[in-house]
Amino acid sequence: MSGGQAALAIWVDIDPADDILFEHWHSREHVQERVGCPGWLRGSRFKGVDNPGRYLLLYDAETTTAFESEEYYARLGNPTEMSRAIFPKFRDTWRTVCTVEQRWGEGIGAAVLTLRTTVGNTAPFDTLAGLQTARVDMLAGQANLGQAHTVEKDLRSAPDRQIERALVAFFWSVEAAQAARARHAPEGEVFALRHTVSKSDLVG
Repeated sequence: MSGGQAALAIWVDIDPADDILFEHWHSREHVQERVGCPGWLRGSRFKGVDNPGRYLLLYDAETTTAFESEEYYARLGNPTEMSRAIFPKFRDTWRTVCTVEQRWGEGIGAAVLTLRTTVGNTAPFDTLAGLQTARVDMLAGQANLGQAHTVEKDLRSAPDRQIERALVAFFWSVEAAQAARARHAPEGEVFALRHTVSKSDLVG
């Protein structure tokens, strides 16, 4: 499956006063650290369009075992100095290891529409797989994975919440994502791409 069979999806609020530091940390340190772990394929950061203090951090992986590896947990247990400064700034954090139930398309796009939902609720997966969409994923949360007690988790100001399911649709433009939300998922959130790093981008 292109993009892997698993994902770590994180929705988080960051105070606008900390935006520059947060984005610098994620781009220059954190995403490389994560994507460098075995089985991790890509890390991407998206910024809320309607709520600029809201971010989506999305990591593609080969399988969910990538989020349970010894190397990954070693990093969770020994955060960098900058990570120790950033994680206490996380607010309203939703963090879930997911499997990919369905996928249409591949790659990523300039914008993403996310719709967090629950088991049994329908989501417009087939409707969104269309001309202006790069990729659509239906993610299923795995509540028993990635929840071990870690130093990094203790740094966050409140316990992480988890999703049951989420529709994640990647579009070629913010305008296309906003139009799709208006027509098919008015309760969804639109985010614009800020940075993405794949395994092949890493040097050394």
